[in-house]
Amino acid sequence: MRGRVLAFAAVLALAGQPWSVARAAPGLDPAMAAAVHDALARTASAAGPGAVVLIARGDDVVYREALGRADLELPVPLATDQVFRIASVTKTFTAATVVKLAEDGRLSLDDPLPKYLPDIAGAEGVTLRHLLSHTSGVATQPHAAPPGFMRRDVDTATLLAEFRQKSPTFAPGSRYAYSNDGYVLLGAVIEKVTGRPWYEAVKATVVDPLGLKHTAYGAAAPIIPGRVAGYTTDPQTHAVRNAAYISASIPAAAGGLVSTADDLRLWMRALARGRIVTPASFQAMTAPPPAGLPGFNAAYGYGFGLFLWHVRGEPMVGHTGQIDGFASMIAYLPRQDVTVVVLANDDEFDAQTLGRRLAAAALGRPYGQVVPGRPSASDLAALAGSYRLDETTAWTFSVKDGRLFAQRGSRTPSPIQAGADGRLYFEPDELSYFAPVRDGAGAVVRLDFFARGEGPAQALPRLPQAPKS
Repeated sequence: MRGRVLAFAAVLALAGQPWSVARAAPGLDPAMAAAVHDALARTASAAGPGAVVLIARGDDVVYREALGRADLELPVPLATDQVFRIASVTKTFTAATVVKLAEDGRLSLDDPLPKYLPDIAGAEGVTLRHLLSHTSGVATQPHAAPPGFMRRDVDTATLLAEFRQKSPTFAPGSRYAYSNDGYVLLGAVIEKVTGRPWYEAVKATVVDPLGLKHTAYGAAAPIIPGRVAGYTTDPQTHAVRNAAYISASIPAAAGGLVSTADDLRLWMRALARGRIVTPASFQAMTAPPPAGLPGFNAAYGYGFGLFLWHVRGEPMVGHTGQIDGFASMIAYLPRQDVTVVVLANDDEFDAQTLGRRLAAAALGRPYGQVVPGRPSASDLAALAGSYRLDETTAWTFSVKDGRLFAQRGSRTPSPIQAGADGRLYFEPDELSYFAPVRDGAGAVVRLDFFARGEGPAQALPRLPQAPKS
């Protein structure tokens, strides 16, 4: 939870309650609708930046709600038909465009990247298929961009010049590593094949055929009716400020589009139901990665422009997005024909956790809220130690000022809350948890990690404590 209610209490008292009334159509049980509303209300403030949520079964929207403000300075309330930056959800459009161009015979997914972009470092052996699945190794290495680069409107040639200063980090196909740069390169390939800017080609190839009226390139200069302002909330102080500006030309085909909840609902279901690419092509887009491919964990896979998840044991495909000022998630449960959309105008908003809660509620199995436990000082001390994640990385649990923290490798420690059920939950993402496993004497010998609350568990054996000097 982001804890914005107290931060905006004074504003709320002055301005009234700026949220739309939830609309639940027949088909979503009232108890499930209440669970959805409660999940949204726990993560967004009525007087701060907030979110639009939507659940659909088939073609029917069974729930939509907006909570928060589209503009804090005016102020303007959020509405369910407003336009948000969708960040990496853009990748679903880029991937579908590439797959559609392959269906039309204008390219092959097994074409080598140098066929289109011969000057990219380390591109030998890289195919479009590798780029689509984040297994290329190309342009995943960080490179310090010139000052002010993110604020500039740049063309594809300028972006490619930046990529030429990077080196590949692994052989193509040897592992998975999420790469925004790989999708920018796919946008450049689209431009080579179509002779049009990538976003115009996406619009003509997959957006216009569906009649999506509010999905477009998110350039700053054009007037886009209904476009909301973006914010960032400090996770410690809960102070809100205007988000830093980033030109849509920088993420480009990896994250440069804007859209609405209803456009994304139509998009996700049409893609999954064979209206954009053929069912065989969509099956290829959602095919799991090779078993044992390094870079994945048990909680997810990745196809072409789509994450492969599970919620309550049910398969779900979709994508998340995060960019300065905004966070998003779209998801589709194929067995139930259910679509979920979350759009937030705060880059600290956890869209994926809320989206998963919506999906679980749509399944009739909502996630409960964590009931805090009351661990003693000795209980916390028993958990302190390191637990092996893989050959090179460990989770280290520590206690400071009576609070438990978990640190993965050298990353910033995350606060952990002990639940009354004995599980250890992240704050504020309370779906992922660790389950302590004890020996006959009660000592913690292992932690089982359930990413996003889903199995199978990843076993983290306790490492021997280093002897004191």
